[in-house]
Amino acid sequence: MASTKPAVVTLDDFARDSIPAPLSEIHRRLRKGGHDAFLVGGCIRDYLLGLIPKDFDTATDAKPEKIRKLLPRAFIIGRRFRLVHARRGETTYEIATYRKEPPSIKSPKRGRGISPENTYGNQREDAFRRDFTINALYLDLRRKEVIDYVGGLRDLQDRVIRSIGPPDDRFQEDPVRMLRAARFAAKLNFSLDPEVKTAIHTNKHLLDHVSRPRMKDELTKLFLTGHGVASYQAMVDLDLFASVFPQHKSADSMIKQAMIESDERYASGHKLSAAYLFAVMLWHFYKERLHSLELEHKTNMNVGELRQHACYDVLQMTRQYVALNREVQQFILSVFALQNRLEKKSNVRRTLSHPLIRAAVHLLDLRAKVGEVDPSVVTWWKQRQPARTADRSRKRKSNRDYRRSRYDKRRLRVEKG
Repeated sequence: MASTKPAVVTLDDFARDSIPAPLSEIHRRLRKGGHDAFLVGGCIRDYLLGLIPKDFDTATDAKPEKIRKLLPRAFIIGRRFRLVHARRGETTYEIATYRKEPPSIKSPKRGRGISPENTYGNQREDAFRRDFTINALYLDLRRKEVIDYVGGLRDLQDRVIRSIGPPDDRFQEDPVRMLRAARFAAKLNFSLDPEVKTAIHTNKHLLDHVSRPRMKDELTKLFLTGHGVASYQAMVDLDLFASVFPQHKSADSMIKQAMIESDERYASGHKLSAAYLFAVMLWHFYKERLHSLELEHKTNMNVGELRQHACYDVLQMTRQYVALNREVQQFILSVFALQNRLEKKSNVRRTLSHPLIRAAVHLLDLRAKVGEVDPSVVTWWKQRQPARTADRSRKRKSNRDYRRSRYDKRRLRVEKG
């Protein structure tokens, strides 16, 4: 896959104005301090593919403490994997020190000193510790040269996602790389190397050990960045989606429709909600659990209690795989509870005043599109729900505020008198 010497390609048509000025300034400061500075990873991949890079990551031989001294408004983050973030305006640029494979990533002995992830190396060693060849390219902004140690340029041309080193070892080191493989395949319309596919099927059970917050972050990148349909299909084809939502097959048509709508909203510049997406994915689990509880406790609980218990059980199950904070859980509880009111057209005034009425009607509309609800019910609510630009009612003054306003008015009269 790789030779002793890297392949070096000069980009004669490289547009310097495509690089943010603050980033160029960061590179100049690092070089002035006696260190090198290269763009690395996805920004180079996207540029070479004709896409607009969103994140610009920098790699250097300077240690984090030295980077912080050389760059103003920079701070070190992370303990397991130490990085430097440099703040410029509203943008934060990430700078990483070259690393190499640690002596033993699986070693059970973990002291409180430097983490094995922070074993620093040179540029070549840094390239070989990355996940996929297309993400291990380095760009020298001064010389306009791309440096390739692992055959990434060839794989970009062949449109294939290939692991650096044995994919089994890579996925065992970090199971999230399997989700990243699915995301890159969907985003770039690349094929997966057969060895990568085989390794994913062999190691997919390792996703059970991924931290829940990290799983949520990866799912957000998969489904809320404009290529949700392709990402969902890739996850299903690789049998990865079942590792997160085991009963997803019953909700397949509804999830696909949600992905279509999310991609359309992303393309039109609208904000997307991860909470709403999780609500869609969990709706069928909720229905199945509610039906089971109705059979078990039809005489012991009222309908409202059954719905609350069903939603609680579904959220408990989901928290085993994905981190859902209190705000997201409350969103799902509220939107699910509103579905019954919407279907029955009950408590109309109270329902229309609910802050999540638009999300609830959106879910009702999605259910209608897959044949679960009468479309006329959706139309009825859409005609009555408040306009998006409608002003919210003013918050009522507290007694304390009311007394204070009266005092201010009285004092004003006295001063005038």
